[in-house]
Amino acid sequence: MIIKKIKFVIMAVLITLPIYAQKNTNVSATKEFFEYTPDFQWRQLKGSLPEQEDLVFDVYWKCVKVGKGTLEIKGFEEINGRTAYHIYSEAKSAPFFDTFFKVRDTNQSWLDTESFCSLRYLTNISEGGWKKFEQLDFNHDSKRFARNDDGTMKYGDTVRWVQDVISSFYFLRTLDLEVGKEYVFDAHSGDDTWPLKTKVIGKETVKVDAGTFDCLILEPSLRGDAGLFKAKGKLKIWVTNDDRKMPVKMKSKIPVGSISAELSTYSNGSKTQEVVAKKVSSEKEEPKEFNIQ
Repeated sequence: MIIKKIKFVIMAVLITLPIYAQKNTNVSATKEFFEYTPDFQWRQLKGSLPEQEDLVFDVYWKCVKVGKGTLEIKGFEEINGRTAYHIYSEAKSAPFFDTFFKVRDTNQSWLDTESFCSLRYLTNISEGGWKKFEQLDFNHDSKRFARNDDGTMKYGDTVRWVQDVISSFYFLRTLDLEVGKEYVFDAHSGDDTWPLKTKVIGKETVKVDAGTFDCLILEPSLRGDAGLFKAKGKLKIWVTNDDRKMPVKMKSKIPVGSISAELSTYSNGSKTQEVVAKKVSSEKEEPKEFNIQ
């Protein structure tokens, strides 16, 4: 049971939700799903993320190292004619724990560089003998999603400029965060779209293997029906109090103690992608998909 909790902290910064075992993967959304009307206008937001970034975390239960996690920006890729950040994450149990419960999970997201919304999300889960594949594609014109749930295609409604469980955190990193404020925007997982709320509750200087950092403390809210990932206590994430907002530490209480993830090494590309804000007249009838309370 403890080893299954490893995934919780490694992916907590990504606001991960429940997973289910499935089998097949060889299907894709219809060509028509990806079509956009000629007059559709993408929103244009100001934001900055590194072109490349590699973050490695050690995961602990109490003082015992039980696994590793990585968060990476692998550069830019084209998704259906749009330029996107390719975001990649991986969770691995430590060799000793592989004997009892081997974890090899990967999650990927493609975040549009202009509108900072999710274009695609893909997950491959291997936990013991438990496996799952899922791919989510989003059409922000029709406000629809297409979901390959291990070989079964599903379609449904969502909202414009929606985030997936990984892109949510990277979108949050592009915002001007202030202590005492709450940030709310729409996230999607499985077949559901839901409001993700994150509070900035304070500041703290944090020392980890990667160095000492002045940080903001974030407190995201997980859904109450999040199954294995339902937080029993407060989930906290420490990010650098600068333009990078790089995650440094994550911590959550569980019934038998606490689990934490601490940054051990990191590297950043020399280039950053800047997106200049412009007013898009076609959006005036659409409510913003995030707000500050």
